[in-house]
Amino acid sequence: MLFKISLSGVKSRWKDYLVLFSGMMITTAIFYMFEAISTNDKFTTSSPVGQNAKFVFIFGSILLAIITLVYVFYANNFLMSMRKHNYGLFMMLGAKSKVISKLIILETLVIGLASTFVGIILGVGFTKRLSGLLSSQIHVSLTNFSAFYMPAVWATLILFLVLFVIAGLVNARTFTKTSALNLLRSNQESDWKDPKKRTLFVQAVGGLVLLAIGYYAMYDINHLQLLAIGIGLITIVLGTYFVFNSFFVMILEAVQRSNTSYKGLNNFTISQLKFRIRDYTKILSVVSLLFALALGAITVGIGFQRMVPMMAAGNNAYAVGLTNPSPKMKSLVGDIDGKAQVTYQQKVDPGSKSVYYRASQFEAQPFKYAHFTNQAQLKSKIDNASLTQLKDRASTAYAGLNNLQAPLTRNLRIRLVSDTTFNRINAKANTLLLVRVNDMDAAATTLSKITNLQTRQYGKKVSEGLGVGGAYETYQLLKGVFGSLEFMGIFLGIAFLAMLASCLMFKILSGAASDKARFEMLNKIGARKSVLNRSIAVQILGLFILPAVLGIIDVAFGLQMFIKANLLHGAYQTFGWSALGFSILYLIYYGITVMIYSKIVVPKTKVEK
Repeated sequence: MLFKISLSGVKSRWKDYLVLFSGMMITTAIFYMFEAISTNDKFTTSSPVGQNAKFVFIFGSILLAIITLVYVFYANNFLMSMRKHNYGLFMMLGAKSKVISKLIILETLVIGLASTFVGIILGVGFTKRLSGLLSSQIHVSLTNFSAFYMPAVWATLILFLVLFVIAGLVNARTFTKTSALNLLRSNQESDWKDPKKRTLFVQAVGGLVLLAIGYYAMYDINHLQLLAIGIGLITIVLGTYFVFNSFFVMILEAVQRSNTSYKGLNNFTISQLKFRIRDYTKILSVVSLLFALALGAITVGIGFQRMVPMMAAGNNAYAVGLTNPSPKMKSLVGDIDGKAQVTYQQKVDPGSKSVYYRASQFEAQPFKYAHFTNQAQLKSKIDNASLTQLKDRASTAYAGLNNLQAPLTRNLRIRLVSDTTFNRINAKANTLLLVRVNDMDAAATTLSKITNLQTRQYGKKVSEGLGVGGAYETYQLLKGVFGSLEFMGIFLGIAFLAMLASCLMFKILSGAASDKARFEMLNKIGARKSVLNRSIAVQILGLFILPAVLGIIDVAFGLQMFIKANLLHGAYQTFGWSALGFSILYLIYYGITVMIYSKIVVPKTKVEK
């Protein structure tokens, strides 16, 4: 019986539950995708790049789980607030507290498990479709990767089941401590209280000061170290709440006192916002912080990925060094556009622990080495190495040449000798082919094939232990971390966007039923539908734009933390495009909210005058 009642409760509010359902589906799908990548040992242990990606996605899963916990409690609280009247009625009819508690837990689990199962199915689809994108980002073969991975399914089910059980228990405990009369009258109560001007002013100043402290802490991270993160978290969260709680009310009061409030339905629109100002303050604060997290995750992820070619270019002037390249390797090198190559002869003498080169070849074709001229801005320069530099084991040029040799010869001393001396050495002459590329990203696919052939040539254990050398090796390892960060950042951003937008949508739509009577009255006194729709659009636009603006400001200052710590280069160039794309997706949610809200509250037929 209880199960039937819980199902009927879900059915009666299915439009409202759909908002939470959609947000949870997206979150569950992305969490499953992260778990399918991080828990698949066959994939992550297949290469060092895969191992680096594993830790990135484990971190992403933990962060997503923490934010999801907050989202589940917040969104589920909205849903339960709409059922207060029904639960109060059950209690008035004699239902016991234990029965109400079981009913609440059942309803929570029904919607939670349904969204989790659907989310896992979507997650398998996302993982299958997007695994190719991840493969191209980190340049790792996904031969051992499977979109459907049972351990990831269990991890997702267990996590979200625990979250919804906890949410159900907390809601049940809250409702059983509330009297039936208070539950019945919950929809008739207004959260509005006439604020005192002095209180508003103090909160406004306090909020601005707290935000300023948080922004400065992130700017001065080099001095404050880890303390900057703690200070920023506390002050920005509190400052955001006070700014909304004070500025929002002050703006509404100022507009209502102006002549603008007498135009059209402006006064009605302002009154609508004031009616539930306290709840909007809380939700707008949460949405603003989630907006900043989402936009920040996308911006930092893309920013890190854009740094990879610059970091690799400063590590070595040559992408790869091929010792005795096979015809297949030479063919692949020929396929690279805009390449430059040079060949040197070498002889390896284990007895003298030396690798000999012809000095004349380095004079005719100078060896090029890369070095950073500005580490903070990742600016590098390529110079020609002199013979003196190549003989100095402490020089950057010597290290660059040594890195391009076969792994087992890197512990030997490099010696440049005359042609006569070189010919006298009783050892096999090897060929060292060095390849430079203009665009590492464009040549990545071909270079990846070449390094795979090198790995088989040198032996897997040798290659994985010492590396195949060259700038492309650095590029590939960095891609494993930063490419994964970009991938994770984008999808964390999407998950956060789904959470924050559905929370805000739900809060707005939860009041639509009580607003319907007010719009019916306006229609009866002659308000045109176009005017009603414009009032709705302006009202909801204000609720969407305010947290977005503050969230963008949070990210703009927050990026200073990465810039000052020399962790991110060209952050604001990435930030501009990320903010634009994210805002477009955010406005789509705004449009959907306006459309749904209008269909609920605007009368279907116009009353004749």
